[in-house]
Amino acid sequence: MKDYYQILGVPESAREAEIKSAYRRLAFKYHPDTNPGKEKEAEAKFKKINEAYCVLGNKVKRRQYDAARRGQTVGGGYQGFTYSQQDIFRGMFAGEAGFAEMQRMFAQAGLRFDRDFVSRVFFGGKGFTVYSFTGPGGPRQGAYEPTSVSAYRPGLVERAFSRVAVGLGRFLLRRVFGLKFEEPEARKKLDKHLGLEISRAEALSGDEIPIAYRRGRKKTKLMVKIPAGVKTGTKIRLNNMGLTKGKKTGDLYLHVKVKK
Repeated sequence: MKDYYQILGVPESAREAEIKSAYRRLAFKYHPDTNPGKEKEAEAKFKKINEAYCVLGNKVKRRQYDAARRGQTVGGGYQGFTYSQQDIFRGMFAGEAGFAEMQRMFAQAGLRFDRDFVSRVFFGGKGFTVYSFTGPGGPRQGAYEPTSVSAYRPGLVERAFSRVAVGLGRFLLRRVFGLKFEEPEARKKLDKHLGLEISRAEALSGDEIPIAYRRGRKKTKLMVKIPAGVKTGTKIRLNNMGLTKGKKTGDLYLHVKVKK
């Protein structure tokens, strides 16, 4: 059985805040974007860290995991920890709110956690769906991994709920992850690239650095959070902070260079 406490470097008595803090520190450190040239090794470590946090950060799964480690019973009968890694990741991204929260956390550090990234790293590029909607029986949430992305078609119930949601003012929030598209040339032309030179101290400990740049005729100022341990060659992507044309907006790419 995997030792999730050891992976996160926390004791078994660790509280929720301590577990979350350890996860943030390690996830930023081993994110592929902060390890140029060693992306594959970092990605494997990144997956283990997320798997550990998915279990220890969930009260129910943590209780089951702890009981299985000690050979105890749960709820009057023995219940081993039978979740596979894919089951754990599906649970992690099953809720729209949970995924959005993690996306914000990584975005604040200038790291990717978008649809393509999550699909490739956690689901082998096969894709998965996150949805949350109101209908008979109350709110429902779920996630699935299609065997073939191109074969996916919304089901009858899903389409029906969509029509009802529009008619009655309810909401249907459905996002399909894993449909990897090549970025059109028009969108690429709206991307903006800037060099970002930082000191060794800033690279080592991480910092918030102000930047100013022009988006067309408009001057924009931002505070960019630099993750600890960043190295020369790291590319930080800020979604929708590039140039704008009509309804399309490109991304801003910051190319890090650590002063010698």
